[in-house]
Amino acid sequence: MLRNITIAIALLLGTASAWSEEWPTRSVRLIVPYPPGGGADLVARVLAQKLGDTFGQTFVVENKTGASGMIGAQAVAKGPPDGYTFLVATSAEVALNQNLFADIGYDPLSDLTPVTLLAWTPLILAAHPSLNASTPAELVELARAQPVNFSTAGVGSAHHLIGEYINKLQSTRLVHVPYRGAAPAVSDTVSGHVKLTISGMPPVVQFLKTGQLKAIAVTSKQRSPAFPDAPALIETKGFEDFDFPLWFGLLARSGTSQATLERLAKAAVAALHDPKLRDALETQAAVPVGNTPGEFRDFIRSESAKYAKIVELTGVKTK
Repeated sequence: MLRNITIAIALLLGTASAWSEEWPTRSVRLIVPYPPGGGADLVARVLAQKLGDTFGQTFVVENKTGASGMIGAQAVAKGPPDGYTFLVATSAEVALNQNLFADIGYDPLSDLTPVTLLAWTPLILAAHPSLNASTPAELVELARAQPVNFSTAGVGSAHHLIGEYINKLQSTRLVHVPYRGAAPAVSDTVSGHVKLTISGMPPVVQFLKTGQLKAIAVTSKQRSPAFPDAPALIETKGFEDFDFPLWFGLLARSGTSQATLERLAKAAVAALHDPKLRDALETQAAVPVGNTPGEFRDFIRSESAKYAKIVELTGVKTK
């Protein structure tokens, strides 16, 4: 009897191990909390293609938009930890929103598990050619003299917060015009309905290359390798220590099998070192990263602390 029980347990353990090794056995969803065409969407689609090739299963990018990214994040944070739904997040969903909103419906580091930081890109202040400012100093001078509208991916986004932070630092009058995602925000700036946008790099790259938009400055402490002529704001007086890159990370529902997380993390990091994938990201002015889950968790914590200070300083409030 005891021998039979021992054999049964061994078989069960062996079967569980096999299940872990076989992941994924069906299609996997990558949830993007923003519409198609934005930076998170572009990064997710490049990654999905490579992961699909690696595992021989389809990785589907699903755009679940709204509520400053919280709807998409909640879909993963409150979903089943079955290893078949993951989140491609920006700073907003895991480092910023909890500092802006009274209740975001999930805890970023309790309900979600970091897998890896995928890539980062500067945010960029890009303008319609008709805007009477082409440098950070000229923009500050103009926005002190008169209100200047700026478009972003939405209320409470990092893009929004940076605009308000500039107002605080420089006593400017940048007026926020929120959109439901980066693509429509950039589109309306290209058409001239709004003269300035604060955006991730991927949605504006093609328009910068064609001259339909002009680069005023980037928000990271270093210039973008893709557009080295665009100054970093930190180079301009009054913007000392200014460093706000936009980043994209891969996260899972907490409780997901450790074997699945390890297999996914290994594949994602390998993908980010693939020359073709790197070229695809770098073409969109995104810099691939691929760190460990622990490093990504520490990074999220430091980013959350940074944004908490900026939210307090700017006094930005959301309903």
